[in-house]
Amino acid sequence: MSEHFRGRELSSLPERAFLFRLSHDLPSDAKVVEIGSWIGASSCLLASGLKGTKAKIYAIDNFKGNAGDCSARGRYQKRMSNLKTDTTKAIFDKNIAQFNMENRVTAIVNDSLQAVKIFCEPLHSVDLAFIGGDHSEEATKNDIVAWFPFVKPGGIMVFHDFTSNHGVPQAVWWAIKQSYFSELIGIYGSTIAFRVC
Repeated sequence: MSEHFRGRELSSLPERAFLFRLSHDLPSDAKVVEIGSWIGASSCLLASGLKGTKAKIYAIDNFKGNAGDCSARGRYQKRMSNLKTDTTKAIFDKNIAQFNMENRVTAIVNDSLQAVKIFCEPLHSVDLAFIGGDHSEEATKNDIVAWFPFVKPGGIMVFHDFTSNHGVPQAVWWAIKQSYFSELIGIYGSTIAFRVC
């Protein structure tokens, strides 16, 4: 899997191993929400770590590369242009199929704040939420506030690009000050994970 996405997506090898371990350590009927799926690299990685036939990932993305942060918006527009597409959904589907994850990964084609309104799982039922969508501070805070109620007490929230110069670090520090998290699980590369209260 790392070879398939090498040079195209995913972060460093330690970050990949960290995500895999986090998903692998979840219960066999785990539910994972991923905000920001792009072409499915992290979706495939998280899904490959899950155990049991009932484990599920909800991959939420508009697949259009939209971002609230101006510099990120420009980067994604360039990436979309390089891919010669206006949506990455077909690439995402192909990658999910490549690793036989169709039964484990369900794509929700929507912005995260719209998706939360139609999300079919009950509150406090998600074992892990991976926040890696719009990296602006406002959007990251909004994702924390919107998706936190779905995470089980003792569940995990993971953030991608915590070490970036986008708004993710500021939003995470805000959440720490608001007492959303009970403990730091780890930091690998630009990925940070917390246990929630």
